[in-house]
Amino acid sequence: MHATRRFTTATNRYVDNLTWIKGKHNIVTGGDVRWLPTIHVRDDKVIGSLNSLVATLDADVSGTLSIPTANEPPGLSSSDAQRWDRLYAASLGLVDSVGILAVRDGNLNPKPLGASLIAKTTLRSYNFFIQDSWRLSQSFTLTYGISYGWQTTPHELNGQQTMVANHDAGDQIIDGFQYIQAKEQAALAGNFYDPTLSYVPIKNSGRSDVFSVDYGDVAPRLAAAWNPNFHEGMLGRMFGDRKTVVRAGYGIAYDRVNTVQSVIIPMLGVGFAQTINLSTPGCTFSGTPGPGCNVNTTAGGSSFRVGVDGQIPTPPAPTALQSPIVPSVPLGEILSFQNNPEFKVGRAHMVDFTIQRSLPGQMIFEIGYVGRFGRNLPASINFNSVPYMFKDKVSGQTFGQAFDAVATAIRNGSPVTAQPWFENLVPNGCGSGTSTACLAANNGSAFANDNLSNLFLSMDFARAGAGLTPFDNLQVLELFMRTSRDKSNYNALAVTLRNNNWHGLFFDLNYTFSKSLDTVGAVQNAAEYYSSSYNPHLDYGPSFFNRPNVFNALFNYDLPFGGSHRLSSNNAAVKRILGGWFTAGIVRVSSGVPNLVTVSGQTYGGGLDFGITAGMLPTVPIGSIGGGGVNGGICSSGAGSGGNGPNCTPKGTGTGLNYFSNPAAAIKDFRQVLIATDTNDGRNSPLPGLGFWNVDMSLGKTTNITERFKLVFSADFFNIFNHVNFLDPSFDTTNPSTFGVINTQLVPADRIQGSRWIQLGLRVNF
Repeated sequence: MHATRRFTTATNRYVDNLTWIKGKHNIVTGGDVRWLPTIHVRDDKVIGSLNSLVATLDADVSGTLSIPTANEPPGLSSSDAQRWDRLYAASLGLVDSVGILAVRDGNLNPKPLGASLIAKTTLRSYNFFIQDSWRLSQSFTLTYGISYGWQTTPHELNGQQTMVANHDAGDQIIDGFQYIQAKEQAALAGNFYDPTLSYVPIKNSGRSDVFSVDYGDVAPRLAAAWNPNFHEGMLGRMFGDRKTVVRAGYGIAYDRVNTVQSVIIPMLGVGFAQTINLSTPGCTFSGTPGPGCNVNTTAGGSSFRVGVDGQIPTPPAPTALQSPIVPSVPLGEILSFQNNPEFKVGRAHMVDFTIQRSLPGQMIFEIGYVGRFGRNLPASINFNSVPYMFKDKVSGQTFGQAFDAVATAIRNGSPVTAQPWFENLVPNGCGSGTSTACLAANNGSAFANDNLSNLFLSMDFARAGAGLTPFDNLQVLELFMRTSRDKSNYNALAVTLRNNNWHGLFFDLNYTFSKSLDTVGAVQNAAEYYSSSYNPHLDYGPSFFNRPNVFNALFNYDLPFGGSHRLSSNNAAVKRILGGWFTAGIVRVSSGVPNLVTVSGQTYGGGLDFGITAGMLPTVPIGSIGGGGVNGGICSSGAGSGGNGPNCTPKGTGTGLNYFSNPAAAIKDFRQVLIATDTNDGRNSPLPGLGFWNVDMSLGKTTNITERFKLVFSADFFNIFNHVNFLDPSFDTTNPSTFGVINTQLVPADRIQGSRWIQLGLRVNF
């Protein structure tokens, strides 16, 4: 599927500032008002549908089509089961779903099939500030101020925005966190929380906006600078006479809400942008072979097969809708995007403390602390996040305990024993044996690979087929709601040494030692949600961009030829040849970013489509994984691009490089998450990524042609030492042949390869 999108926006801005200097005060005040009309046109709803018919051949992705173990090869490893199921479905033409995007106008009347989704919105931003720099003395300055502003929510020209509501409570608009909390509390007590969902157009909701304007964005600032003048003694030697500046500051800054959460998400709600979907044609809730929709290859099997059962069926044509819109069961809507009505603007608390000292040789040394603490950052939850804490009232066993027992047995090749949770809560669709055995037989890969969302959807279909309340809502496959309770913490030590000009040499050296932690680590426009919407702390760990050590150096040096020194000459021609040479360079060195050893994106059942990939947990210290060969590609058994996963041992037969000295042993040094007992999905114990270093240099000459014209020749050497920087390998344990394999070189932006790159330049300055 290929989607097209077009975004048109304009910014009308009014800015005015006023400065008033009086005595020791420098007061600045002003305002910034912006009006942003936007037009967004698209022919898709992110996933699941286009404004043309799309039939999907797949298995174990949406969870509506699954392949029984009986149709898998004997001895198939659990890590290969999902790949086999997809190959099986594609080879036999098993249709998982058929869908199309239906677009309606502001009155919920259908537009012709093929029409694009168009949102015409207007946003406004207001910001005002006042600040005073007060020079209390010759050596001490205090700066303080405050700003205040707000950003309006998008108002769509034709009212083409909907909000999700509780239909059972009179179509009351739902707060996402209240919904998740109520569902969690019910699950802990062994109760079901499954209200009927409805979607209410904004004009019928009793609200004027899809999320409330955040009027609490007050941003104070406070900073101080001290330039002491000690003349003698220890303090004089430490600080010097006006050669040291001590600075400290604190402030709050707010995000500017971007168009993803303010324009795009509200336009993708059910009603005006609705996926009309036919999930797994031919499937039923009840009957052989069991829960969910399992398939077989006999005539009249329970799933539609392209080329066998006739033409691909199409979803029903769109019709006019009335408010409220209540999606049908099963899966009347595949994916719904919403904003939490109590959305807050993200903010960062900024703290810094630095000491700057002037040194001999025109040098300046600076050392300091920098802190950035993000709060109310954008994040997303899924209403159908798996309630893994669900308790069986009869036995007291939780789903997590039952799942861990079955999953561990399957992974170890041990017999599966009956678990009370499955026996009491999941109907047996196999006709014989236990419910636990039936689930294990039909959902082996889900247990082996932690695909909790697939498993729960299968169990929900089984309960619905038996007339029982499902664990999750079956009106919509996933309800993605953007919220604002994420957080991040950044702490850094920064050291800088620079000079202004020392005999034609300029340089700047800086080193940063830092640590960045966050939950999920997604930016504003990322479509990802928590591993579990019930417990965001599961995803708390090093940011995916975290590089603990970063060193940068740059220099420019006018070479001492042809000047007033021992190589100088009185001959003008010789001076012109020897003079004007310069060299410059940039050195960059950094440690790697964190990596997760992975097995699934559904470890805690965050969702089917946008769940963040969770990690496995190391069973030994990071430095001793795989026999102690971590981070360095020390396994090298020849050149080539073939797989060199578990075979790449010191005496192995693999080719190329590997992150581990013994990949086969490294895989065994990790275990999958235990749902019932673990409190982190692996992000707090990542593998360090491959480090990076690079040196770029330039050699050039400036020649004066006339008083007005200069000719400049330069030779630029990018990656002058031809050093190879590799990209981090795959750590996906479901594909052992590529586990830890290092085979892709980093290619910088605007380059076609990462090897040494030489650029010659000639220009005329006048």
